Amino acid sequence: MWRIWVSLIVIQYFFTFNSKAQLLVGPVAGVGVSKVFFFDKSINDNFKSVPSVSLDGGIMGSLVVHKNFVLNAQLLYSYRSKRIEGLNQPNSDAQFKFTSNMHYIELPIFYVLEFKSLSKNPTGHGGRVKTYNWFIGGGPTISYWLSNKSTLRSSNLIENGVDHINYTGVFRAATSADDQTLSSTKEFISDANRFQFAINITGGIAFQPVGLHKIVTFAQVNIAQTFLAKSDVSLPSYDVDVLRAKNHSFKISVAYLFDTKLETSKKGKSTKSKDVQRKKR
Repeated sequence: MWRIWVSLIVIQYFFTFNSKAQLLVGPVAGVGVSKVFFFDKSINDNFKSVPSVSLDGGIMGSLVVHKNFVLNAQLLYSYRSKRIEGLNQPNSDAQFKFTSNMHYIELPIFYVLEFKSLSKNPTGHGGRVKTYNWFIGGGPTISYWLSNKSTLRSSNLIENGVDHINYTGVFRAATSADDQTLSSTKEFISDANRFQFAINITGGIAFQPVGLHKIVTFAQVNIAQTFLAKSDVSLPSYDVDVLRAKNHSFKISVAYLFDTKLETSKKGKSTKSKDVQRKKR
């Protein structure tokens, strides 16, 4: 939990560091792949994790802190999935398949160093013009686990005449009043780590075509530092949902950012229009 508070203090400090700095804001969306990693030998001996698709979308802010140093933050609604299958070997359930669809609110923060890429002036008047910036950096990613829905298929269910069961995650311990029979559709996750922390490594390019705002394309690796839960969950079918695991991910995102200083944006457009009029004359 202390990591989350430190990250929030750092982001607040940088955004209040220079109120006159250039701030860009706009929509962002990403698509990627995530994979769960186990940390118990008994789990590794009986199950395997399968990569699955992840999606997210939201808003991004980009603040030029000092020259080529840029602080970026995103507020995202994200979808991640977790796929676990049984191994085809003795003492393992080869028919075991457990798929979870998880929804999060995420706050990735990444501090990057931008490098300017220059090319020859196409007008032939000498000099060089900026074509795009490429950047690399990293920072923390703070997530809050909103909901969890899962589907289980196993030999234990099939032996009892059930093909599969769809579960809805409940973030509390089960009570005596809760249905704990085989047909129960609730999965009680009492030790869930709803606040999760990861370290991201980010790199990409940013460019600004004539007449458009800033376009940013980047790739990001998120290395989870928090288990999904403090312990695995035992289900009424005598199967297990492996949650003492970390969900790492890789994604590619695109953002379209607007300059919040309207007078600067208008000034740039008026300068361009004057140049066009001079050329016509």
